[in-house]
Amino acid sequence: MNNQINSVINNMRIKKLKKTLDNINKWSSIYEEYSNENLQKLTQIFKLRLKQSDEELDDLLPEAYALVREASKRILGLYPKEVQVLGAIVLHEGDIAEMQTGEGKTLTATMPLYLNALSGGSVYLITTNDYLAKRDFNEMKPLYEWLGLTTSLGFVDIQDYEYANGEKKEIYQNDIIYTTNGRLGFDYLIDNLADSIEGKFLPELNYGIIDEVDSIILDAAQTPLVISGAPRVQSNLFHIVKVFVETLEEKYHFEVKREKKEIWLTEKGIKAANKYFKVENIYDEPFFDLVRNIILALRAKYLFEYNLDYFIYKGEVVLIDRITGRMLQGTKLQSGLHQAIESKEELKISTDMSVMATITFQNLFMQFKVFSGMTATGKLGEKEFYDLYSKVVIQIPTDKPIKRIDQEDRVFKTIEDKNMAIIKKVKSLHVKKRPVLLITRTAEAAEFFSKKFFQMEIPNNLLIAQNVAKEAQMISEAGQLSAVTVATSMAGRGTDIKIKDDVRELGGLAVIINEHMENSRVDRQLRGRSGRQGDPGTSQIYISLEDYLVKRWVDSNLNENKKIANIDSKRLEQSRMFQRKVKKVVSKAQRLSEEQGLISREMANEFEKSISTQREIVYEERNRILNKKDIDRLNFDSIAQDVFKYDVAIMENITKESLSEYIYKHISFQLKRDMSQLDLNDRQEIVNYLVETFNNQLTDNKSRIPNDDIYTRFVQKCILKSIDTSWIAQVDHLQQLKASVQNRQNGQRNSIFEYHKVALESFEEMGKQIKGKIIKNLCQSIITYDKDGNLIVHFP
Repeated sequence: MNNQINSVINNMRIKKLKKTLDNINKWSSIYEEYSNENLQKLTQIFKLRLKQSDEELDDLLPEAYALVREASKRILGLYPKEVQVLGAIVLHEGDIAEMQTGEGKTLTATMPLYLNALSGGSVYLITTNDYLAKRDFNEMKPLYEWLGLTTSLGFVDIQDYEYANGEKKEIYQNDIIYTTNGRLGFDYLIDNLADSIEGKFLPELNYGIIDEVDSIILDAAQTPLVISGAPRVQSNLFHIVKVFVETLEEKYHFEVKREKKEIWLTEKGIKAANKYFKVENIYDEPFFDLVRNIILALRAKYLFEYNLDYFIYKGEVVLIDRITGRMLQGTKLQSGLHQAIESKEELKISTDMSVMATITFQNLFMQFKVFSGMTATGKLGEKEFYDLYSKVVIQIPTDKPIKRIDQEDRVFKTIEDKNMAIIKKVKSLHVKKRPVLLITRTAEAAEFFSKKFFQMEIPNNLLIAQNVAKEAQMISEAGQLSAVTVATSMAGRGTDIKIKDDVRELGGLAVIINEHMENSRVDRQLRGRSGRQGDPGTSQIYISLEDYLVKRWVDSNLNENKKIANIDSKRLEQSRMFQRKVKKVVSKAQRLSEEQGLISREMANEFEKSISTQREIVYEERNRILNKKDIDRLNFDSIAQDVFKYDVAIMENITKESLSEYIYKHISFQLKRDMSQLDLNDRQEIVNYLVETFNNQLTDNKSRIPNDDIYTRFVQKCILKSIDTSWIAQVDHLQQLKASVQNRQNGQRNSIFEYHKVALESFEEMGKQIKGKIIKNLCQSIITYDKDGNLIVHFP
């Protein structure tokens, strides 16, 4: 029933889009008669119309899209089809276009990118990896340049490349920028650490299209981007705690809820820890770090699995996204958890760094005026897209009917039976020369099958998402006659698999998936590797009661059923009742996995709210200071009054000596003013005395600076340094607080309330610290100049 309703609603949306499409088609007929010269003049005409009339981008859309279609035909030899134009309209409207694999999303994006670039603001095409961004940029660059727009790749594709001054600003000054979510996120954070207007390079985030939008803003929503700062004081407890944890027994010494990633010590576990570490109570305040390390070690051992959550590459722990199988290179778990996994794997323990700046992809894309997205699997995530981002998903019809046959799951009792059946099936298809793409959840499983096939003298390509460019080439060849390709779920994603006539006659590409993934969206995406643009093909998923999904999410007793245990495997495979039961178990496991994923993302979003609100306030204040020219109008008297009132109020037994010491530490290294007439019992008089001392010191400092411009830069640097050091400490504190709260009571509303309460209190405290640091920086900083005459401020 729901599917029927969704279909009716989608058809109504498509009907509305087709009215705009009819208008675009009329303009397309007109523009095909234009000369190249007249077509190229249209970009400037459109820009003038936007500036000089009441017309908006929506009004220009039919003409602009028709122009891009005609230009694309002439320059690229590709003419966007009507279904691609429908997708392009959805993208301009800021919604999600669901377009199937092979339907040409790269070309679809050119139309809304061109249209939105006419407004003068930078527009972005954001994808999941450097290879795809670079490939699409190079393919589409000639089109944009012919139309009179500038375009750039949002990064220099050289490992560990060091950007020259102004180089990033130059990259981001182009009309259309192709980049990745990770690159853009880090640049956003870096840009908001700039200590001068000249140091800022990122323009306003005007309009963006996200490719594989569900992967980026749903599946990757819980993995924050982090810029690390100074090393933390490193715990020396990792190894000794690891040894202790290995002595503990599950359900006796500790309880674990794997689906919620929760773990805690029982009373017996606490007693065992007290005895092992020879303390009265590990939960006493002096042993906080010990408890933290025990929980970290337990989480590392029982909640993080090798080849599922991480693998080891060149002696380092590389994280894996469980949902997508994507490697998260350069990303580290925070608050000591990464180091606990290193200890578990007996690797050299890396330095745990403090956090300077952080943002989730959810919040990064909230910074855009408008963003939209493309994916082959958006409809299954529509509720979440709407709840989080107020976006609907519109299913764009395929250009040709889908001929792929999605066969029923094949059901087995054990993994061994299942694997043997997969190997047998691949062998039979290979004999017929039909191409096969076998997709696994883990690299380990992919390597197992690849090795088996080689032993059977079946040549095959192994793709385990380690070399994106190379694997994109290999996956593109997976549809050739006799090809056997074994790949993890992420390998080669974003690359079409094309087949030739001889393969079509054999039935097209056969996709075999060796188990259901944790999210049905990924299953659907994997099936879509076959049957592109009306090609024939098949897909089939093989399942067993020993699959990871079942073991993790469902307490099934089918494996222990004595009747089933006594039935021959071949007979079980023929049993409709057994098949029904197993499918039901697997379906329940996937549903539970998806529900928990949704809950986890909602929780991550809840935790992010505090830091997101605080981040906006801090970044807005930084920009206000950076753009302030009339720095003298800042009310330093008021700031000084606040600082000194607070500090004097908490002073005990004020004496001339203690007051002098305070002045030396916070205001002036030279105490020139007389204190003999000062009433040390009158706190307000002391505050007034300190404010006067501050003003005298500031006036003295200003007299040493040659002109007003340099003085403005000096004051800006002093204030920004005060904000940044306090904000960095606050961000790191919130990261630590979140980890602590989650360890104690993961997923509970009262823990979130506690987090927000402490986060607000610490933010208010940060405001006081910033004011105190501003006063100190203004008074006690030392000014020098480099060989080029640039101002250098040495802060106290």
